[in-house]
Amino acid sequence: MAEQSLTRVPEGDQRPSEDFEEAALAVGALEEILGCFVDLIVLSTDATEGSLMLLHEGRELLTITSARGLGRDIVEGTRRHLGEGISGWVAKHKEPLLLVGPIKDSRFSGVGRGIKDALCVPLMTTDEVIGVLSVSNRRDDGNFDQADLDRLVAIARPAAKMIVLTLTQREADAESRAWERKHLAQEIHDGPMQELSSVILLIELYKRIMMDDAERAQKELARAKDQAMECLQDLRHFAYDLRLTDLEKLSLLDELRRYTTEFQKRTGISVNLDVGRMRKELPLGVKKNLYRIVQEALTNVRRHAKASEVEIRLELSEQQLELSIVDNGRGFDLQEALDRAQLEKRFGLLGIQERAYLMGGSFDMESAPGKGSILRIALPV
Repeated sequence: MAEQSLTRVPEGDQRPSEDFEEAALAVGALEEILGCFVDLIVLSTDATEGSLMLLHEGRELLTITSARGLGRDIVEGTRRHLGEGISGWVAKHKEPLLLVGPIKDSRFSGVGRGIKDALCVPLMTTDEVIGVLSVSNRRDDGNFDQADLDRLVAIARPAAKMIVLTLTQREADAESRAWERKHLAQEIHDGPMQELSSVILLIELYKRIMMDDAERAQKELARAKDQAMECLQDLRHFAYDLRLTDLEKLSLLDELRRYTTEFQKRTGISVNLDVGRMRKELPLGVKKNLYRIVQEALTNVRRHAKASEVEIRLELSEQQLELSIVDNGRGFDLQEALDRAQLEKRFGLLGIQERAYLMGGSFDMESAPGKGSILRIALPV
């Protein structure tokens, strides 16, 4: 039977069409990691074939996620409920198995093909089973023994952690993309759409009073023009965000400099960007979240703070990364602002807080009416 490396995406893990390209990249990375892992296990045990099965659909069904040396019909057709077949028995009882000779054990219902020997171990995190790792039909005339099983059990423990982290990261990436879409929709609704509605009302008012009160009509027209310019600035802001350069290829500092320079030109608010020595390159997800935090903080300053100056400081030490954003605006009551944001389902501070917590960091905000604001984010290194 020809050997091949096959990887399946668990059923029910579909992505919206607009996320197809990003989802394909995420799935491709997962395929490569799990495929290489199964290859390694098969080679290290001198087996003819091997497979990795994961639990899904309410954690009651096992399907082959990656395989080596198995036919496509087996990979695509094999499903095991807990307790069914060898892999189902191992998953249910959380016990490894060493099998030698024809499988005629009554415990293993649903075994559809003959194997001369096999190793099958549960993949576990603490006390929870996430799947099953199996190899079968050792090459040449030899058979697997207890030492082989002990080695595979030892490998399975860190492997389960690696798999969980990989799957968790993929889910986090998908949630982040959905969060970004919701955030953009909220920003457009709260910004340009509201401003355009105001422009329309001012123009209607101008038309109604221009014959009776020309002076007031001109003032309303001037207000409409100012609102239209504000809307245009917001739209340019969104356009800039949408064509954000890939932070994986450029540094976070370059993108922050580019954004703060553009922000100053748009708003007239002075921004001082101070970045200490960055001793190492940050992970892509951290860079993106830090960029969005700065972006959201400056948006809040522009809309609400009435500030003339903002200072942004980013410093990476051996223990943690610290981001602080200080403005000289009018300040606000922090708890009242958070309560209002929660009630009105606005992103703003809640979005910044959520991003900080998502990265395992801390969020701290100091502000009071008439005293400006200080935002601090600290991330462990």
